[in-house]
Amino acid sequence: MNKIKSGFILLLLPLIFSGCGAMNKSGAKASYDFGGITLAKSIDKKGATAVPGEVGTTFSTDDSEVVALLKFKNISGIHTLRWEWIAPNGKVYYTTEDFPVDSSAGMYRREASAWHRLSIRGDKAASLPGDWEVRAIMDDKPLSSMRFALKVSTLENYAGPAQKPFPKDWALVIGVEEYAGLPQVSYAKRDALIVRDYFNKVLGVPEENIITLIDKDATKARIEGFLKQYLPENVSSETTLYVYFAGHGAPDMAKGEPYLVPFDGDTRFIEQTGYNLKNFYQDVNKIKVQKAYVFLDSCFSGVAARATDMLVKGARPALLHVENVSIASNKIVALSATDSGQLSNAYPEEKHGLFTFYFLKGLRGDADRDGDHWVSVKELYAYVKDNVSRAARRMGSDQTPMIMPSLEKVKDTAISRSLR
Repeated sequence: MNKIKSGFILLLLPLIFSGCGAMNKSGAKASYDFGGITLAKSIDKKGATAVPGEVGTTFSTDDSEVVALLKFKNISGIHTLRWEWIAPNGKVYYTTEDFPVDSSAGMYRREASAWHRLSIRGDKAASLPGDWEVRAIMDDKPLSSMRFALKVSTLENYAGPAQKPFPKDWALVIGVEEYAGLPQVSYAKRDALIVRDYFNKVLGVPEENIITLIDKDATKARIEGFLKQYLPENVSSETTLYVYFAGHGAPDMAKGEPYLVPFDGDTRFIEQTGYNLKNFYQDVNKIKVQKAYVFLDSCFSGVAARATDMLVKGARPALLHVENVSIASNKIVALSATDSGQLSNAYPEEKHGLFTFYFLKGLRGDADRDGDHWVSVKELYAYVKDNVSRAARRMGSDQTPMIMPSLEKVKDTAISRSLR
């Protein structure tokens, strides 16, 4: 591995020869056949051959590298090979030295491979999105070139390696942005759809096992029906269940009990039309699964979620006491957007809820603080809490995400595989 002065790392691996392509005598002059450049996100050596992984021409700034691969046939004689990577501005970003490709005098190889790696994530190349080009120069003459796109990674265009599916896992994703009779929750629909995508690609929940309830589909009857009947009939004791809710929460003004507000909820009659948070957790706990993770991007302060409008008439958040719901279960871990009485903020710059934005970034790998390529529950919570609290303060607000049960009682298991 050659580490160059500017701080980014590029690798050149030597020419490898396949076992079925043993050396053969040849009286012909130096020659070769080749099949053009193949671009991939990774490469594996299997025996004496090089196998590209995730072939394509579009890459993300979250990708670890771009690998350019050349395959030769019937190569003989002595050659030199040089690689050039051309940045979007048309300038040479990096060029290698001329590497010898020597198949020995009077001999030829039936098959051979050569490749070069461009480091992306965490390196200078990640700051140069756009249309790139890689060129292979053989014996000081252009041999082949290939163009590719490097796109800035966002939550929407997740381009990391898809998690292998876990066929027994399930998820319930609820997003209510447009309510029947209440203020809207900015970006809740968008958040829910992206969370659904992450549950599939990052956590490995099969698409057919993800229940998605958006806006008018997220009625109290449907949410309770899926939790109390449909899921219990379809999960198993080996299931990991993921539940996500983005929408309003509201307090019972008389008792201080928190409620999730479905699409058809009415804060004037919250006890009848809302989903009591304590009952919600009890219903999740009754489902016979191995583990359940709950993520709530809502608040119970009496203020409309992700807004400053009053949701509950007469509520005074600074004086309102909202009961903290505890979880008496060793199979549920819940991350919620706020402490009781706080506002859950929107993040307009990113078009997400503030909690959901950092929850998703953490889930895909930003929370991997120890660099072991896994995101644990405690790492995820620490990342979300630190970043949400800091961002909220910049907005002039207090928002402290919570975890239940208490942190010292949470078993620190891995929840997702990191891209980092």
